[in-house]
This record gives sequence, C-alpha cells and structure tokens, in this order.
Amino acid sequence: MKTVPSEYHHAADSQSGRSTPTLEPNDELIAAIHPLETKNGVLVTVQPPVGPSGPAPHVPCDIVLVIDVSSSMSADAPALVNNGQGDAIKEHLGLTVLDLTKHAARTILSTLNDGDRLGIVTFGSESKVVQELTPMTRASKVLANKRIDSIQENGSTNLWAGINEGLAMFGDRHPSGRVPALMVLTDGQPNYMCPPQGYVPKLRSKGPLPAIINTFGFGYEIRSGLLKAIADTCNGNYAFIPDAGMIGTVFVHAVAHLQSTYATQCTLEISAPEGVLLKSTTGKSVVEYVVGNKGPVGKRNLTIELGNLQYGQSRDIYLESVNKLGEQTTFNPTAGKTRMLAKLTYSLTEYPLYGTFVEQDILQPSTLPRSTIAYHQSRSRICELLSAFFPILERNLEYKDKCPEDMEPFRAELRAVIDTIPAKGYKDQRNVSLMEDLKGQIAEALSKEDYFERWGRHYFFSLWNAHAKQLCNSFKDPGPLMYNDNPFFRRCRDALDEAFDKIPPPEPSSKHRAEQALTAYTMASFNSQFNPCFGAMSPVLLATGNEVPVSMLRNGMSVQTPAGPRRVQALLKTQPRHDIAMCRVEKLLVTPWHPIKIGESEQGGWVFPVDTAEPMVGRLGPLYSVLLEPDGDTDAHAIRIGGVWGVTLGHGIVRGSDVRAHQFLGDYHAVSRELEALGSDEGGVYCGAGVRRDDRTGLVCGFEQLPSLNVDEMGSTSRLELQRRASC
Repeated sequence: MKTVPSEYHHAADSQSGRSTPTLEPNDELIAAIHPLETKNGVLVTVQPPVGPSGPAPHVPCDIVLVIDVSSSMSADAPALVNNGQGDAIKEHLGLTVLDLTKHAARTILSTLNDGDRLGIVTFGSESKVVQELTPMTRASKVLANKRIDSIQENGSTNLWAGINEGLAMFGDRHPSGRVPALMVLTDGQPNYMCPPQGYVPKLRSKGPLPAIINTFGFGYEIRSGLLKAIADTCNGNYAFIPDAGMIGTVFVHAVAHLQSTYATQCTLEISAPEGVLLKSTTGKSVVEYVVGNKGPVGKRNLTIELGNLQYGQSRDIYLESVNKLGEQTTFNPTAGKTRMLAKLTYSLTEYPLYGTFVEQDILQPSTLPRSTIAYHQSRSRICELLSAFFPILERNLEYKDKCPEDMEPFRAELRAVIDTIPAKGYKDQRNVSLMEDLKGQIAEALSKEDYFERWGRHYFFSLWNAHAKQLCNSFKDPGPLMYNDNPFFRRCRDALDEAFDKIPPPEPSSKHRAEQALTAYTMASFNSQFNPCFGAMSPVLLATGNEVPVSMLRNGMSVQTPAGPRRVQALLKTQPRHDIAMCRVEKLLVTPWHPIKIGESEQGGWVFPVDTAEPMVGRLGPLYSVLLEPDGDTDAHAIRIGGVWGVTLGHGIVRGSDVRAHQFLGDYHAVSRELEALGSDEGGVYCGAGVRRDDRTGLVCGFEQLPSLNVDEMGSTSRLELQRRASC
C-alpha cells in the first residue's frame, strides 16, 4: 500500500475570492485500502484521530434549530401518577410535544459557549426567524432562552418554508470555523406549500448546501421516507423518536455527534483498475439515484459522500466486485493494471478543503483479521436488508415507507441473511452484536404486520442510518452501541445528558389541565432508559392459584412460573427519584424495556412492553423486581403477573438475540452479589436507589445503594425518618 505523504487544502484567495491549492501536511487522518483474499471485494477504511489535542469541551458548532409549531405539536404528553392506593392513573401534567421540544432546545443551548452559534426557526403555515445565528455568550444565552419560551403552536405544516429559512441563515458557504448543521423536528406530514417536484429534487437544485440537515420524526404518524430522504440528500442523519420518553436520548446523541466532529464535507472517490466494477453495499440511496438510469450496477469510478467524520470513529466502506449484470464476481483487471486509487477530500472547518490519496494493488490481500472483514461485510448486508423495504419513488425521490402487501418474502430474506451472514461464524463482540440486531428487534418488527406498520418501518430507517454511517443513536440496540466508543464522544454526550436532566422543567402549556395535576416532576422522565421494575400493585399468581400484589411477595413464597412452582429468593424495592415512563399491559404496570410474554403459546415470544403499549410518564410509588430460587432452566425465571409473563432477575440469558438477554440482569450470581451489598430485612426485601450504569455503554451493571446517613448528627425527627427509610 502506498500513501501519498503530503496533503493539500484550498485556501481562500483574498484578492479574488477563488480557491488556490496549498500544500500542508496532516497525518492525523489515516486512509487505507484492504482487498479481500477472496478477490471479490475491497474494504476502504478512513480513521480519524481519537480526539482533539486541545482541552476544549467540544468542537465549536453552528446549529440552526428548525421546529415544527403546527397545531399537532400541541398534542398531550400524558403521565402516570399514583392515586394513593398504589394504582396508576392517567393524568395530564400540561406538557405538550412542543414543550418537550423546547426543553431539548434549552438543553442544547446550555452546553454551548461563546465559540458556538445558535439560530432558531419555526414553521407552521409559514416560517418565522426566532433568532438569527448568534454567538452564545452569557448574555445572548439568556436572551435565547426567552425567545425559546415565546414559541407557540400555529397553523399547518409548511416544512419547506422552515428548511429554506434555516438554510438561508448560513448565508454564503464561506467556512466559519464551526460545524454547521440544521436540525429539523416534526411530528407529522407536510401538508402546505410542498415543492411540486418534491423535496429531494428541490434541495438538489440549490447546489452545495452550507450545512448538513438532520431530521427527527416524533410519533407514529410521520413520513419517515421523506425525512430520511432529506437527511441522506443533505449528508445528515435521520432519527425516529417514538414517544416523549425518547426525546432526551435522541437529541443528546445527535448533538454529541456534532460536538465530536473531526471533519466535514467528506467525499471518497474510488478509481478501480480497468476491467473491475465495484458496487456500494449499504443499500440503495437517493444520493446516487438518477431517474430513468438503466446503466450498469457496478462502476469503475465511484463517488461516496461520507458527510461528517467523528473523532475516534472510523468509516469503513465495503465495496463488492460485480460483473456488468450486477452479479458478484472476482477481480478481473485488464491491460495488466492492478492498482486501485482512493482519494479523500474533507474540510477541517477552518479551511475549505484537505485531501489525501491512497493506492493499493487489489491482488495483494489485506492483513486485517478475518473477523473484521466479516463484521463490515455483515454490517453492509444488514443495510441492504433494511433498505429493501423502502424502494425509491421516482416521482419525488422519496423512500416508500408503507407496509408491503406481502411480508412473507421479507421474512424469508431475513431468515436467509441470518443463516448465511459472515458474522454468524465469529464470537467477538462486534459480530455478535449484529446477530443480536437481526434476531432481536428486526425479527420482532417483522413478526406481525401491525408491529411493522406502527413502529417497525420508522425504526428500520433509523437503524439503517446508524449502521450505514456508524453512529451510536440508541441506548438499547446492540449493533449501534458498538459505534462512537471513545472518551471524547462520551464526554460530549454525558454533558448533554446531565444538562437535560438538571434544567428546570418547562411551564406547562395546557394551564387549565395542568392546574389539576400537582405532581412534581423532573425532565429525567423524558430521557428514559431500561429499568427492571413492576408497579407495586401488579398482581402475581401464586402456586396456590391465588394472587397477591408483587409488593407483598416475601422470601420463601411459592409462585407460578412457566416451568412450574418456584420459590421467591428476594424482592428488590426501588423508590423512583423522579417521574418515569411506564406501560400498562392488561393488569400489569411495567417499565417500557422490561421483557414480557403475552399469551401461553411458544409463538407469542418475549417482547418489550413499549412494542405493545404506549408508554406514559408520571410519578409512581415504589417499584419491584423479583429474584427466584436458583435454577438452570430459563423458564423457571418468570412470574405470571397482571395476566402476562414477566421475566425475573438472574434468568441466565446474558447474550444473544432474545430480548431478555442482558449481561448483568441475566447473570444470577452477579445480581445476587449486588443485592447482598444492599442488605435486606427478614422477609428478603432489599431496598435500592435505582440502577448503576456502565460509563462506557450506558447499560445497567449494578444496583445503587441508598445514601448513608449519620445518625449522630440528626435530631429525633430525622432519626424516625431514617428508621422509616431503613424499612423501605
């Protein structure tokens, strides 16, 4: 392999305004070409540095928020509250979707400094500039907060007006030294003044854009195909926000990606030897789609738009060798030429353009581990599988996002992918994570037509985006959790996450209904992650056939499991410190990501409650988790609760595609050790303060202990309170 040692950038000519090439060394970004030993494909890798050399908290950004303020944004964000008898009832805190969106905007604002700029545009029937791009000094942040507070719902959904107004804020394309991005959030379907030719052709007609466009779809009535097409066309990302509980998590990750950006405007140009045709493998995209093009699938020269590169996260592009019919074949270079050239151009924000060149003999196989090659081949295979659901509509270049009339061919294709994907033959964490994606939520979304229609189609677009662009956009999907695993991204993400939870909650918009809901809440409710809990009054079936509330279980009591009667070993009681999201499934009140099984048949399968019921947010009483006696049979670790099966702690499944799989919660010995550290009463009831999460992955890894208190420094009233807390 040969790398051209010097790089170039185009610096602006102060006399003419034109670009003039200037050589400048920059060896931090590493590009490489890795031909497969099978001679039927090549992996091109681009590796940015791990993090910036300076102490800056994040990379400076120019962010323009484009917020939907149409009438539908006034929809309720319902809550569950305790009625005093342990039952959860639906109550309205007065918060709307727009209230939560405004809070997300305040979160972004709180992490910016005077090196960043923020602009705000709203769109209803027409667009409105709420704030021009403004440096975020202390004084301007106070003013920006007031402007965010002033945003109100209004009219129809004129999405194009909002996008157009937001792009205009950036003016000319002269680099500002900051990462530019438009962030568009909408909860519905554009219904007013849409471009006649379609959004993608209209955006293409504008030429090179001054910023990427990230799109966010809230709820289940969105046009995901349109939002994904807009993001792809503009080198941005699409994210699906199914409910209020995901707003914080999705926005936190999206802004952390911007704040950890190494380079922008990245383009990879590949030139293969004569006689060799290559095909991109991350699914058919609107980016390269040309209406009426009947040319060959493979090309000798490819241009791949990479968009932004993040510190520490490689971009790995697997290209397949094909013949003129698009069928996979081995390399067959002609004229004796076997060298491939890759040219990468990119901006480092301060300057318009850098470039690096790499060339490689395609008949000389790579020395990369076979597991690495298999991982990226498999990642590409998943992208092609997901994209196959969404053909491109020639009339407007959007992705078709409706449920296919016949799902069985797609289910058959999923089974074929699972059986033949290269990742199947490896046990490393990255390859295993892809198998878990396939056998887990992808399979679940295809198991029923109504699952795919309600959430699967939106989820597939979001997952496709994550795997194609190697972005961590979810706390629960095993595959995307492998991306952005570096200290700088985590630092940006954690600062945003903390800000979202700590910022005072918004004033409810629906005052007349909010006055009836006196429950206190914090914004951590809308930044939810997995918590293993049942509501206190959810009825558990005993081995005798009687039912008792889960809160009344004690050590030694016998309960019914799918494997027959088993005894309770321990009960974990947790008092939430803030409002949390919960789902009502039959008579069970349960956290959204605690696996349940509805029905008795094997075909029913284990699912997450959020896949079957709308989560609601509210302040509840204590929540409970159950540990049964040790047993090697996984079926012996579930209880009949509220009319469904609910998984219990230490069930034995720590890896794999089963939705119950969890490295900590499935490990009986690890759970037992953590419970012992908490201490219990005579009935085997342990009291905890919540879950502890791994700093790197965000996944649950233990239980938090209740804060210790110094009795000697307390008065008699405080001692009584301590005694009450000690007994939970």
